[in-house]
Amino acid sequence: MADAPPPAAPALPSSFLPLSRPLRRLRAEVEACTGASLRLDRPGAPALWTPGAAFPAGRSTALRVAPGPLLSPYDSPVTGFTSLRLSHAGRPLGGEAPRPGLALSLSGARLNGFNRFPGGFSDAQGVFAARPSLALIDPDLAAAGRVPAFLARLLRAFPDERFVAAGPDGCPAAGLPRDSRLVMIAAPVDPFALFPLAARIHVASTAAACEAHLSGLPAFVTDPALGPVPMEAEGSLALRYGAGVHAFDPWTRRPIPLIEAVERVAWLRARFRGNGRRVVLVGVSGWKREALDAFADGPNGRPLHTMEADAAVALAQAHDGAVWAWATRCPEALPGLCAEAGLPFARVEDGFLRSVGLGASLKPGASIVVDDRGIYYDPRVESRLAHLLKETDFPPELTERAAALRAAIVARRLSKYNVGLAAGGADFPEGRRIVLVPGQVEDDASVLTGSPEVRGNLALLKAARARNPDAVLLYKPHPDVEAGFRQGAIPEAEALRFADRIVAGLSIVDLLDRVHHVETMTSLAGFEALIRGLTVATHGRPFYAGWGLTEDLAPGTDRGRRLALDELVAGALLLYPLYLDPVAMKPCTPEHLLDRLAEARADAPANALALKALPHAVMRARYALLNPILRRLRARRGVGPGR
Repeated sequence: MADAPPPAAPALPSSFLPLSRPLRRLRAEVEACTGASLRLDRPGAPALWTPGAAFPAGRSTALRVAPGPLLSPYDSPVTGFTSLRLSHAGRPLGGEAPRPGLALSLSGARLNGFNRFPGGFSDAQGVFAARPSLALIDPDLAAAGRVPAFLARLLRAFPDERFVAAGPDGCPAAGLPRDSRLVMIAAPVDPFALFPLAARIHVASTAAACEAHLSGLPAFVTDPALGPVPMEAEGSLALRYGAGVHAFDPWTRRPIPLIEAVERVAWLRARFRGNGRRVVLVGVSGWKREALDAFADGPNGRPLHTMEADAAVALAQAHDGAVWAWATRCPEALPGLCAEAGLPFARVEDGFLRSVGLGASLKPGASIVVDDRGIYYDPRVESRLAHLLKETDFPPELTERAAALRAAIVARRLSKYNVGLAAGGADFPEGRRIVLVPGQVEDDASVLTGSPEVRGNLALLKAARARNPDAVLLYKPHPDVEAGFRQGAIPEAEALRFADRIVAGLSIVDLLDRVHHVETMTSLAGFEALIRGLTVATHGRPFYAGWGLTEDLAPGTDRGRRLALDELVAGALLLYPLYLDPVAMKPCTPEHLLDRLAEARADAPANALALKALPHAVMRARYALLNPILRRLRARRGVGPGR
């Protein structure tokens, strides 16, 4: 008599009741996979978060969701998972057979688990010296709490073997059997680097054999019912990456083909591994820390924070770490202390595509620079950016990418802060040369260190008028000064002695569309003018001066090399900064950040500062009352005046 076909899976209900916070945070992804809504306002079939049990047995109508097999180091329920595994009524839900090329892509990328392990493996303790077997601790096995049972079974089944228990997300120590034949590696480790070191590879499931098979090696699955069964490569890829598995863009969280997700996870892992030592962050205010933590995360752990130079050195020594200090909050003794201790040291500052809103209004930045030589706004010491621009041989593919990025910034009308009102209603004279003079924060470190002769906004206006006697001179106060947060305000009557008009509150991009020339000390507005094809005169020594692209008026500006505009853009926007998606809180490319900035600007309040009235008032009070106290406290820690 023929076997009866298995009963059909029950149809999906129209909605599920999410019974855990992770599922509620992953609502968009789950709804995209199922076509059913997750709702708390009506009863329905339960939706459960089961990170350790991808396909539980049973005929319940529950929807079960677990992390998928392809994850980035930055994935979490809050930031989103690059893949999820879904089952309904105990059966895989959706997914597809692996596409051609997936195995080759995976084996080339060598991805496994959350990919938080360092590349390679250094067997300093000699645990693989005698060629033991590897007991691979798969992430699903660890999440289900089945590691002790798996290891106990191996020790019973193979009394003559010695084992090293290790895995891509580490090996949990709780409850492990005590046996002299077993060594445990607690930290995440690269399984692909371990495979050739082991006499045999043991896994807990056929799916978990996939990575060994991708490396061209056999793996053994210990099934308690059948005994140790050697498994071949056929089928393990489909079990790991087939039915029930759904992939998502790591940043937008939209569904994408799994093979595309491999490339994106590999990019994120490379960025994560770029922080090869644990980072100690110095002088980072609380409101900046979430973003800086994402920038500085790495295989050796999340960054540590302190405000004191001695504490920073002690922490870095204890963790074999590196020290990053916020440039204008860096204790003066810290670079020397790091040098004496042999610790890597770098200064951190905002990048040139930052946010929608002002840093002075506590809007975190979406780009930073990490400079191990100096800092870009201080020309007294050659910065990493200046070194890159001076020494890099820019290949055509890099300058082509820079040209495309520059065109996209101009087309999308983006700038560093993306604040200000449209200048469409402003009446600018026709037929006359129009010169923009962007004001700066006068106690800003870039002015104090980078503009040796013209050091204030009124002095800049005087110099600009003397050089452009017949032009229409527009003076734009710096947004931080205009908001009342920082120093540099000029009485209106004084400004109008030299300027024809004060253009407060207007977007810098709209103004650059209407002017012919920019006169500045060190303002980033000069760089933003250059990428829009305007002429720029610099009275100081900003990073973009001295390369043959600006009229340089300060002494000592020449860099000894001439650059094309897109070479300057490549260095300043592609090679020097790091970028962060401020929504996904994951590192990203500058091209991706443009999308986020455009979206955020569209949602921002339509006023001069992209800031609502109450937060603006609160910030003004903070700067008036709290900042003098903070400056005194920083002075006690050896932090000099600055931004």
